[in-house]
Amino acid sequence: MTIKQQLEEYVLATRPWSFTAAIVPIIITAAVCKKSLFSIEFIRAMCMGITIQAGANLTNTYFDFINGVDSKINGEKTLVERKVSCTEVLVLSLICYLSGLFCILPYLITSKNLSLPVIFMVGVALAYFYTANPIGLKYKALGDVTIFLCFGPLLMQCTSILLVGSTTDDLYLYSIPVGLLTEEILHVNNARDIKADSLSGAITLATIVGPDISYLIFLALLIGSYLSIIIIGLIYHWGCLAALFTIPLALSLDKHYREGKMVDLPAETAQLHLPFGIILALGIALTESGLIALIQ
Repeated sequence: MTIKQQLEEYVLATRPWSFTAAIVPIIITAAVCKKSLFSIEFIRAMCMGITIQAGANLTNTYFDFINGVDSKINGEKTLVERKVSCTEVLVLSLICYLSGLFCILPYLITSKNLSLPVIFMVGVALAYFYTANPIGLKYKALGDVTIFLCFGPLLMQCTSILLVGSTTDDLYLYSIPVGLLTEEILHVNNARDIKADSLSGAITLATIVGPDISYLIFLALLIGSYLSIIIIGLIYHWGCLAALFTIPLALSLDKHYREGKMVDLPAETAQLHLPFGIILALGIALTESGLIALIQ
């Protein structure tokens, strides 16, 4: 394998298709806080979010492999197919975590807001112990709530402190559609892997409730994401209603789920997550009132 090919395998091992889970909340936070996407604070926050997620993805790959969750049939193939060694995955994950820390280290040192180190460390700990032994939150049916917290309130409030020096209460509302759709990416992944996870002893929400209820949860997460957008659009930012134009993508996901085309469904859900989130951010940034106030 050439150096170029090896580097490509390293990049693919971080699952770059999933980075929308970090990118979207950070962009939405910038919109709510009215901060430029070209500011050094935003760039640092974005680099922090992506590198920490990359580290978490690599940690997930390593522990899923050594715990027997991934196989040639299901799950991540990086270690199963020996594209990258276990040692290389661990080293890459450490580099990513340290890079994330380095991105915001000046703020951790100088910030007078003690919430920043607390939120950052809690977020990193949850990201690492999502699959890392001996805790393995994912294997104890706590993965769903972990993902919602990490890519919703925790990441958004950490970004808010980096951008404006304090947490922003409004972000809890905007974390709902973002968090639900990010959780959807995880849920379809776990629904796809119900059989493999059950055989390996991993306990996820999907393995507990089974295929039929998992489909209903899939629908509830999708519907909840769009209902929260409607509420935000009616009361706060009418431009956010434009996110409803992504409904055809959501219907396509539902069609693939019902047809059992689950292999690529997590990546396809991420492809919905990005335009959904970008439109939401634009709606927040470009409109100052809800539709109800506009028509009165």
